[in-house]
Amino acid sequence: EWARLGGGNREQIGARPENVGQPEEASLEEQQEEAGAGEERPEEAEAEAAAYLDELPEPLLLRVLAELPAAELVQACRLVCLRWKELVDGAPLWLLKCQQEGLVPEGGAEDERDHWQQFYFLSKRRRNLLRNPCGEEDLEGWCDVEHGGDGWRVEELPGDCGVEFIHDESVKKFFASSFEWCRKAQVIDLQAEGYWEELLDTTQPAIVVKDWYSGRSDAGCLYELTVKLLSEHEDVLAEFNSGQVAVPPDSDDAGWIEISHTFTDYGPGVRFVRFEHGGQDSVYWKGWFGARVTNSSVWVEP
Repeated sequence: EWARLGGGNREQIGARPENVGQPEEASLEEQQEEAGAGEERPEEAEAEAAAYLDELPEPLLLRVLAELPAAELVQACRLVCLRWKELVDGAPLWLLKCQQEGLVPEGGAEDERDHWQQFYFLSKRRRNLLRNPCGEEDLEGWCDVEHGGDGWRVEELPGDCGVEFIHDESVKKFFASSFEWCRKAQVIDLQAEGYWEELLDTTQPAIVVKDWYSGRSDAGCLYELTVKLLSEHEDVLAEFNSGQVAVPPDSDDAGWIEISHTFTDYGPGVRFVRFEHGGQDSVYWKGWFGARVTNSSVWVEP
């Protein structure tokens, strides 16, 4: 009897409740909270990075900002905080970008120019705004073409009774005019080329036009250049006209002659540049004995 009771007690003592020692399964929400407990949230990371940048000395922060694209500086960084806005609007950042990108020599004096931001954007856009200035694409890109006499013709340098163009070895061709006036033009949309209204109306950057003309050694000729700055409605706001320039045969000016004009302080409202040039011979010979033109250009200078 004792053995039977003891054995029973041993069985009872050794038995375990079913759930003793087994942890309860955590809910899905609890598992997610535990998993994310050691991870930094994105907004916390951004705030920490912003606080770190805010503590940087200004010269170091300028160098960090100077590594960013100009469009991001103006469109995004400028909106971050008041300090960044002042840095993006200030001259030192843009002077640094100009130096880094070779637009000005290292160590350029800050007091030489007030608007380094405008200088930067104008320098990056600086290029010849005329298309096909040397006839490499025949008359492509030119409008209001007048074919007086036998009309325009594109020829290879130096041409009959002509001279080489020694001023730029990349120039290989020229336009030759005939025995009646030949003219052609281009109209440049400044806003389409990346120059915004405020810049054109307030800063009024210099607009420089250049052209090269030449005659033949066996015939005299006439040349003329007319450039107009036009409003949105094509009203003439400023104009340059060379008048008819006579080039005699075998003159002391034999060779290619440059003509240029710079528009400044032209007032608000300029949206287009109309460039027109032309020529003819002065002996009325059939063929292409008139003025020759090449390497024409229009530049918006910083």
